[in-house]
Amino acid sequence: MSIETVLMDFHVVPCLDELVYVRDVATVATCVAEALRQDCLEQGCISSAFSYSAIYSGPKDCMFTIKHYFREGLITLSLEYFKINHEDALLYNYNHVEQLEMMITRALDAGKGSSLPAIQRCLPRSPYLRTSDDRLLQMAWKKLLFSERTPYQLVEIYSTLDFGNVLVLDGFTNLAESDLVYTHSLMCKGVQDYAKKDLLILGGGDGALLHELLKEEPKFVTMVDIDEAVMRACKEHLRSACGDVLDKFETEKYKIIADDALKWLATYKEEGRQFDVIFGDLTDIPVHGNDTSTWNFVRTVVRTSLLLLPIGGKYFTHINGINSPSSISLFEKMVEGLGVPVEIATTEAHVPSFMEKWVFYQLTRKEGEVKEEGGEELKVNGVKEEATTAEKKEDAKQPEEAKEAPKSDGKESEKSEQKKDEKKEESKAASKEDKKKTEKKEEKKEEKKTGAKGSKEALESPTKEKGLTKEKSNVDKKGGTKKAK
Repeated sequence: MSIETVLMDFHVVPCLDELVYVRDVATVATCVAEALRQDCLEQGCISSAFSYSAIYSGPKDCMFTIKHYFREGLITLSLEYFKINHEDALLYNYNHVEQLEMMITRALDAGKGSSLPAIQRCLPRSPYLRTSDDRLLQMAWKKLLFSERTPYQLVEIYSTLDFGNVLVLDGFTNLAESDLVYTHSLMCKGVQDYAKKDLLILGGGDGALLHELLKEEPKFVTMVDIDEAVMRACKEHLRSACGDVLDKFETEKYKIIADDALKWLATYKEEGRQFDVIFGDLTDIPVHGNDTSTWNFVRTVVRTSLLLLPIGGKYFTHINGINSPSSISLFEKMVEGLGVPVEIATTEAHVPSFMEKWVFYQLTRKEGEVKEEGGEELKVNGVKEEATTAEKKEDAKQPEEAKEAPKSDGKESEKSEQKKDEKKEESKAASKEDKKKTEKKEEKKEEKKTGAKGSKEALESPTKEKGLTKEKSNVDKKGGTKKAK
C-alpha cells in the first residue's frame, strides 16, 4: 500500500494565445483519461500572466494537475493515486507510464517528452536515501532485519540484493556487506603498517574496522562507540563485515567500550596516554559551515586526538562525498586552524552502497609548537568562537590592569579581607566579637575608598572600551565573510 506520484514534462512551442495553451492542457487531460480507461472531471483552473493550470479528478480517487508555462513552452503533468497492491495500480509499471508519455507527446506534437518512474510515498519504510550533495537514491529493500530507536539515532538493517545487508543510521547508509573498500580506504590498507602499534577507534560500531585491523597484528586496539544497539545489530546481521569481534567486548587483543568517545578522549588526555594511530569513524563532516554544533564536535574530536599522538602518529578519518567540495574545504581549513602541526593527505574510493566516491583524510603529527586554536578555524566556526577568544584575551589582561591601578581594586581588597576572615573563623582562638570587629573595620575601609573600582570596571574604562570595540569589529568582519560565502 502506497501513494504513487507520476511526473512528466513536455516541451512545446511558446505561445501567448490563450486558446492555444488552454487547448493544450485539455489535450493532455484527454490522453490521461484514455490511459486510465475512464472519464476525468475538471475541478478547477488557475490562470496567471505566466502559466495556466487545471486540476482533474479521476478513477479510484486519483487526481492530476496539468500546468502550462506558455511563455517558455513547458507543460508539466503530476498524477497521484492510491495503490493497494500491484493489480490495483492505475499505471501498472513504468512501461505503462512511458506509453502515456508517448501518447501525449504525439497529441501535442511536442518537441520532447520525459517521465520518471512512479515515486512511492507514505510507505512504512521509505526506499529513498540521499547522497552527500542531496541527490536522490532509491534502494531496493527486501526485508527489514533490525530496527531500534536509541537515545542517539534510529538504527536499521535491511537486506538487499545489490549490497547484501545494509546498516542505515537516521536514514543514511552507514555500511553494507559490499563495502569492504570503505574500511580498507579508511585504514590505508597495504600502505600503513600496524604491526605492534597501539590503536584507537572512535566510533566504528559496525565492527568492520576492528575486524580488519586485527588481521594486521597490532599491539592492542581500543574501540569506543556510544551506541550499543549498533554493535548488537551488526553482531547478528553484518557478520560478513565484522566477523566475530563483537561477540566479546574485551580480549587480550582488543577492548570495546560502549560510551561517549569525547569522554574517553578527555580521560586519555588526563592520563597522558598516547596512541600510534587514531581512527575517526564517527559522523560525516557537515556540508555547510552553519552547522555549528557538529563542527564543534568534529573540531574537539580531531584536536584532542592529534594531541594524543606522538610525533609521526596518524589520525585517519572519512569526510564526505566528492560532490561536496564545500564540506571538504571547510574540514581542511578547520584542521589548519587547530594549532597542532600536521601533514595532510587525502585518498578517494567509490563505496558501492553509497553510490558515490568518498573522500578520506590522513593527518600526520609533525614536530612543532602546539598553539591555541584560531586563524582559519575561527572562520569556519563563526563569530561565537572569535568572541570567546576575545574574552580570553581580556581575561588575561585583567590581572595586569589590577597591578597597574592598585588604588582601584576595591573588590580585590574585599576578597583578600574575606580570606583573612575565613582564616580567623578556622582558628579556635578567634571569638565572635573579634569577627564582628573585623567586619566593621572592613566596612569602614571600603567606605574610605570612595574612588575605588573593581578590575572589571577598570577594563570598562574608555581606553579599554576602544580595545574591546576593535576586537569585536574583527569578529564582525569574519562573521561577514562567512555570510558572504
